[in-house]
Amino acid sequence: MSVWGLRLVVLLEIGLLIGAFPSLGYAQIDELPRPDTAHAGSFGVSVALGDSIAVVGASGEERCGPNAGAVYIYEREVGPQFDEWNGVARLTPRTCRANAFFGEQVALSGHRLLVSASSGELFAETGSNAAYMFTRTSTGTWTQTARFTGPPNRSDGSFAADIDLDDDRAVVSTSGNPDSGGHGAVYVYNYDAATEKWTQSARLTAPSDETPGVLGRGVSLHGNRVAVAASTYFDDSPGTVYVFRRNPEAQTWAPSAHLTDIDAFFIELELYGSVLLVGEDRAGPEESGQATIFTHRRNQGWRKTETLRPSLPYDSGAFGTAVALERSWALVTGYGEQLNKDFNIDRVVYVFRRRGGQNWRQRSILDIGQVDFGAALDLHNATALVSSVPPEGPGSVYIVQLH
Repeated sequence: MSVWGLRLVVLLEIGLLIGAFPSLGYAQIDELPRPDTAHAGSFGVSVALGDSIAVVGASGEERCGPNAGAVYIYEREVGPQFDEWNGVARLTPRTCRANAFFGEQVALSGHRLLVSASSGELFAETGSNAAYMFTRTSTGTWTQTARFTGPPNRSDGSFAADIDLDDDRAVVSTSGNPDSGGHGAVYVYNYDAATEKWTQSARLTAPSDETPGVLGRGVSLHGNRVAVAASTYFDDSPGTVYVFRRNPEAQTWAPSAHLTDIDAFFIELELYGSVLLVGEDRAGPEESGQATIFTHRRNQGWRKTETLRPSLPYDSGAFGTAVALERSWALVTGYGEQLNKDFNIDRVVYVFRRRGGQNWRQRSILDIGQVDFGAALDLHNATALVSSVPPEGPGSVYIVQLH
């Protein structure tokens, strides 16, 4: 067995909530084995989950210099009694350098993995930021197959602020820079099987530079749709979200919706089919936070259809700090205890589920008693991948089976 293959089991206490009546239950989760090389506290800064594959970003790892970064690949081995997650690969770009922050964001789709190398500075210039494409070969080896960089002479802000990947299409956004007049953009890349190359096919921007918010800090891709956050940041006013749609016949992209009054410093979002989940950690009563569901219906466009809130909201509870969505499951990070206290500050992940087209209902609360829990989230079928990233010391990543 690999040195990464030791199975760490944690009994995770969760409060199961059925309607308004809480009961107490227990669930078994797995903590992914952390390699010895992943000593930096950034282990878990980003996560991605696929079919029997888990990906963990560690952008602060120092193998070839401070904050050079790395990405770790795990594969699930089905056993007679339980499954094991074994570490199988450690990825770095071909040219490893200090302060690249490789692994700041990761996106997984099938046998492809997209990784950002971005310092995460709010309004930094493009610099040497990049996004890297890795492909898994038939022998199980991950190989770098493409490198995306920002085009020269554009004031779009920091490249690779966020990324996403869906089959043969990838999107890479910029953070924008209001100080220099840059309002951000999203670059769309497509894979050509005939040439085995990725090429830029579109550049998406906000229809009007006068619209509140700076486009690009958050992006989510699914099929022929891309959702992009436009945050107002320090203006302390609600931002917006744009949804772009690709016309398959004309092969062109155009904005199909502009969703307003999104109240968050960093707007977190996740698009899955005709459903969009948006985190608003400053919204709701006493800024307790909320997560808003937008749904696209034929001939009606995108409409706000539901608002998710925790069963017990807290003032300044930061509910909506991180979100994940797939099929009938949704995850939302928030605080599970009152802030402004000098004890028992605890961050949790709220689990919501929708059955048979009905409303979304809070199903459970994932809580390991750490203030840094829920830093990064992902979903695949009924499995969740959740990280805990402390400011000092090593991070942790957990696999949770949802019920």
